[in-house]
Amino acid sequence: MKKKIQPLLMGIFSIIFLFSFNAQVIHAESEASGAVGFLYKTNHPDNQIDDAGYFNLKMTPGQNQKVSITLTNLGKKEVTVGVKINGSRTNSNGVLEYGETKLEKDSTMKFDFAEIVKGPETITIPPESDKDLELEIKMPETGYDGIILGGIQLQKIQEDESQKEPSGTMIINEYAYTIAMLLRETDTKIEPKMGYLKTYATQQNGRNSITVDLGNEAADLLDDLTVEVQIMPEKKDEVLYESKKTKMRMAPNTVLNYPISMEGQAMVPGTYRAHIIATSKEKKWEWNESFKITKEEADKFNREDIGIDQDRGIDFKLVGMIVGGVIGLVLIVFLIIRLATRKKRKRRKKGPSKKR
Repeated sequence: MKKKIQPLLMGIFSIIFLFSFNAQVIHAESEASGAVGFLYKTNHPDNQIDDAGYFNLKMTPGQNQKVSITLTNLGKKEVTVGVKINGSRTNSNGVLEYGETKLEKDSTMKFDFAEIVKGPETITIPPESDKDLELEIKMPETGYDGIILGGIQLQKIQEDESQKEPSGTMIINEYAYTIAMLLRETDTKIEPKMGYLKTYATQQNGRNSITVDLGNEAADLLDDLTVEVQIMPEKKDEVLYESKKTKMRMAPNTVLNYPISMEGQAMVPGTYRAHIIATSKEKKWEWNESFKITKEEADKFNREDIGIDQDRGIDFKLVGMIVGGVIGLVLIVFLIIRLATRKKRKRRKKGPSKKR
């Protein structure tokens, strides 16, 4: 019997495998343009400085120029691509961001990339075709030393129908291409310059932290950046919290929001001092700056911190509410029993007496 069952099971598993393999091949063919849904190629103009995969252009004051990116749709349906043009920013990890973001620019930024480079908000690529996305660059009339840096973000716009599973669950495709563009007019060397902005209490990922804001005040990239911060009481040298990060970068004229974790501790109101050292290659900057954490800030962040619930002590308000509720419930039960007992006694008194 076993000898007959084993070939039957092998046959069933072989059929399942073939169907699974076929499904994978069909899926691969439907995603011929990759996870993003299309492919791209940058078309370098004559003023491209090198053979990089991004645009690195030598411009002149007041120059108007059009550049293009060829988009390829290998699928059998047309694809609509959303186009977003963003100035470069620096995130809290010291990494350049070219996509859409709420990260700050420094007040020293003269020309924002998004105001210089323009393009359509969307572009539609026919099935199995190429189409050029044209971008227009309008340089400022005044001469400019340094670089203007940004990115072009390209993302397929999904149809509502294609985003829904049979269960009705929405699937959001977050894949996108981001192509950097660097614009310069001169080869003048820019002296690195960094500035201290402020220190303040905040939270990162639901945890209490202190943030130091530093600004790259130069119109050039700040490479190989190391930042070290120590947080101390204002009048003491005792280090309460500290952090050090290396090999960071900052985009031109942007702000680095540098976080220092409070390591799960509750925030305490008071005046503190931040000792900050930043280095980039041969350059070094150092600051000693006071800042305050108010009682309102400490209470708010301590309530919201997801890691110090067990350290918040007794919630007397909650305990009072529970005790009050229990007492109230006991009183209600007592009154009900008492009323029931009274009624029972009255009935006994009204009833006929027994004859002996």
